[in-house]
Amino acid sequence: MFRKIAVSSIAGLLIAGVLTAVPAHAAVKISNGVPCTKSGASSKTANGTYKCSKNPTVKNSKLTWLSIDCVNTANTYVKALANLPKIKASTDATVATLDAEIAATQKQLDDATLNIPKYQTELDKAKAALALVQADTANLAKNKKTIDQWNIAIKSWTKAIAGSGATTYQRALTREQNYRGQALAQYTNAQRDVKDGLAMAQLICSKGY
Repeated sequence: MFRKIAVSSIAGLLIAGVLTAVPAHAAVKISNGVPCTKSGASSKTANGTYKCSKNPTVKNSKLTWLSIDCVNTANTYVKALANLPKIKASTDATVATLDAEIAATQKQLDDATLNIPKYQTELDKAKAALALVQADTANLAKNKKTIDQWNIAIKSWTKAIAGSGATTYQRALTREQNYRGQALAQYTNAQRDVKDGLAMAQLICSKGY
């Protein structure tokens, strides 16, 4: 009789243990950071789908449940980070090429503007002489030939200044400098995107989220 009671008591305790263990296991709420064991496993919850994976934004991370949004955002960040050195190398190469072009254009501009002061001086003299002759209104007809000669001289010096190419070289120099700035800005923007991507991944992958 005692044996039957003892067996019944043990059986009751085992059943009670099973009944209490099941709810405890079932009560585990899946969210970011909750440990898991099977890599690649997925689970749908009221808050969305979660995947058993290692967080690529955390060094030496272990398998935990991560929301699909977390996984996708983290992977996007990792790809952007891996691509950053390529963008840096491309930017450096572009800037080096543009620096060489800028130096060459600057020399051409300097050479082109070397004679401009002399041309400008002659142009100013011609304009002053023309103004002086034209001021003698009583003898305009008599001085027509002289006036025409000064007008020709003015056109000639003006053409010499324009033909120096200084304006063309200045425009080219400005354009090349703008390209250089854009190249540097491209890398700066890439750096900012990586930084923002990490911040976003850390937010979406927050533990318990």
